[in-house]
Parts: sequence; structure tokens; C-alpha cells
Amino acid sequence: MTYAPPPADMPRCPGPSMQDLLKTEGEAVPAVLQEESYVDYGDEPVAVERYTSREFHDREVEKMWRKVWQMVGRVEQIPNIGDHLVYEVADDSLIVTRTSETEIKAYYNACLHRGTRLRDEGGHVQAFRCPFHGFTWGLDGTLKGVPCRWDFPALKDEDFRLPEARVATWGGFVFINMDPQCVPLEEYLGDVCRHFEAWPLEQRYLAAHVSKIVHANWKVAQEAFMEAYHVPDTHPQFEAVIGDWNGQYDVYPGGHSRVYHSIYVPSPRMTQSGRTEISEQDIADMSAQILGLDKTLEVPAGQTTRQALAQKYRLMLETKTGAKLSGYTTTEMLDLCSYFVFPNFFPWAGFGSPLLYRFRPNGNDPDSCIMEVMLLAPRPENGECPAPAQHRRLRPEEAWADADELGGGRAAVFDQDTANMPRIQAGLKTTRKPGLTLARYQEVRIRHMHHVLDQYLNAPG
Repeated sequence: MTYAPPPADMPRCPGPSMQDLLKTEGEAVPAVLQEESYVDYGDEPVAVERYTSREFHDREVEKMWRKVWQMVGRVEQIPNIGDHLVYEVADDSLIVTRTSETEIKAYYNACLHRGTRLRDEGGHVQAFRCPFHGFTWGLDGTLKGVPCRWDFPALKDEDFRLPEARVATWGGFVFINMDPQCVPLEEYLGDVCRHFEAWPLEQRYLAAHVSKIVHANWKVAQEAFMEAYHVPDTHPQFEAVIGDWNGQYDVYPGGHSRVYHSIYVPSPRMTQSGRTEISEQDIADMSAQILGLDKTLEVPAGQTTRQALAQKYRLMLETKTGAKLSGYTTTEMLDLCSYFVFPNFFPWAGFGSPLLYRFRPNGNDPDSCIMEVMLLAPRPENGECPAPAQHRRLRPEEAWADADELGGGRAAVFDQDTANMPRIQAGLKTTRKPGLTLARYQEVRIRHMHHVLDQYLNAPG
């Protein structure tokens, strides 16, 4: 399979592409933002059963979820020995704990006596003690105590060590893999490691963490964040400030990908419909609410809205965090550059939006999932980093907009996105069309994800 820029004769939306825009701004943009990587997967439909079938879900769990690296949390969430998180996907539950200043381990969350879950949630412990009969394990996974040990004459300590998953860290994140034969994490991440050298995520901290149960398959939910093709009808308020259909879509080996599109420029839809009268000041007026500015920015003569807003945003962040951002270009400060690490992890590049998404099945229900949104803020230059945010789980009646920590304008966008998801899931169950029809370019990331998923599902063993 060849990863290369799209062919020159490939149909694209009229108007300036992302790369065209970067050239007009004349800044020293990081090389990774000047790259394009594409694979043409043709026009084959994507089968509906991939989103609705319990049998397909079971295959995903056995053949994919138990074979891939998964992001489970941030290093700063478990700073002290004995601190731990509980990570769950389908039927699998793991305790991810700090066992020393330099080591993190992940244990399967089950007592080796009669299977009781050892921990229901994260926290801090000195040892892992079963709440049913009191079997106890040390933080290193070794058996430390058995009530009435005399009644278990065949029990050997070496056979009762807590089973472990593989653990690795990157960018301040903790990852686990349940496959003991898995490749190293950095090999798995591939191009993503190289790309994020420009924006080291270990220099950030968890500023917000909010989750919600969504009544749709986990792939339905995350595919809504893999393209900007949906923006005009789902987010019409952004018509004058997002270059939606001119976005750039890149795919990489291993199933990883990115969408990169401009903000604070009009959508190409406006030009196509003959609305060319919008000025730079008009864009600034409509952008003020998106950035959370308390008043409209006056665009100086000779500057674009993007240049003026990038400078405004730099000053806001520098004042808030003490971070030095003068070296970051306009596109790094403003534009939406969302990466996808297969199968479910979405870190954002640059500083345009400190977002991170994660999607997982909700237990073994193919018709619902857990959607998580996190914000990663720059670590203050003075080293006094705030404590990581507590995980807020929205109740069924709560909207994303109720989570003030996400920012009102941003959270309202999530409500627009998630309103579509149950409709999609319901439509997939009632449709008589056997497969989904995907756009050749703007939805290539979705097709790429399914292609890699098939590689796991069809692997021997």
C-alpha cells in the first residue's frame, strides 16, 4: 500500500486548499503540517452490520480490543506509589497503578480466589484487597495474604501473582495492551510520534475530563469527528469561520490519520453560492464568541482576521499559563488539526484547541458507547502545575453544555454532534441498504479505519 499525496487530478472542493492557505501566510510552518498522505480505497460500501451486530462486536473484542494499544489515562493522574486508575472496555477491566517512581503496571481486575473485582474505581491504596474474602496482593502484584491459609494446601504464591497487561507511556499518556506479543508502543504509534515532536503533549496537564453515554455504536460516535463534511448541516453557525469542505485528510500506516482544516476563514460554500462580500472584520465579529472573547476584536489594517486572532489567543494563553508561545505560527494557534490513533484515541495538535477524545463500547452493548472529552492545558512555566481534573460523568439528562469546564461554545458543538448519533444508529437498524456509501476523499479516514480493523479481525489465531 502506497501512502502519498492525493493525485493532482483527484476532484477536490473549489477554492484554496489547506496547503494553499499556509503558503499565503508566509510563516515557517512545521514540516509535518506541510505533508500530505493519502490512500485511495475505492467506492466499496461499508457493511451496516459492523455497527449493529452483537456478533461483530464480540469479534472486535476478541480480535481487536485485546490486541491494540489503548490510552488509559495521564501520568499526572497517578503521581504517587499506590495511585491507580480503573480502565474498562467491554468485559475487560484493568487496574493501572504506579508501583514505583519509575514504573506503572496494569493488573487484570479480578481476585484469583473466586473472581471478585478488586477495585470499582481509581484512588490510592497500599495493597489490593478483595472485598469478598480478603485475599490481598501487594502493589507489585505478588500475593501478600490469604485468610485461613491452612485451608489452601495446594496454593502456591508464584501461581497467584496478579496477571498483567503490557504498559507504556508516550506524551504524558499511559497506554495498555492486553496482547503479550504486541509490538512496542512507539512502533505502534509510528508517524504520530514524529509529528508531535513539535507539540510535546507531556508538557501539558489534564484540565478537564467529561464523559457521557451515547446511544450509538462506538464507531458511529467517533466517525462524526473524523471529517468536516458534516459541518454545514450539523454546525451551521460556523459557516463564515470554518473552511470545512477544503479540509485536508491524511492517513498513515497502522490505522492512524488526521484531519487538518482552517478556521477563521469563510466556508467555500459561501463563495460557491455567490456570497463574497464578507470582510475580515465580519469574520472577526462572528469569531469573537467562538474564542470566548468578551468583546469583538478590531482587525488592524493590513492584517487578516487569522493573524489578529492568533496574536490575541497567544496573549490570552500566555497570561493564563505563563507559557511562551511566540514561536508558534498562526496555523498552530488557530487551526483544527485532529489526529486519530487507532482504534479510539484523538489527540489534537498545535494550540488551536487543547482537545482530546476517546470512544469505547459501553460494556457489550453494540448500540451504545462511552464518549469522553478532555482538555490538555499548557503546563505553567513556573512549574506549579494544577492538579489533574476529576472525571465528570454526565447524567442521561445532562447535556455537554452543562459541563462548564469544557467551555460553553465548545460544549454546545458536542451537543449538536451527539444529537445525530442515536438517529444514525436507529437509521442503520431500519435501512434496507446493506452498506454505507462514503465520500472518496472527505471520508477516507473512516474507510481507512475499517480497513485496519479488518486486518485485526481477519488475522489468524
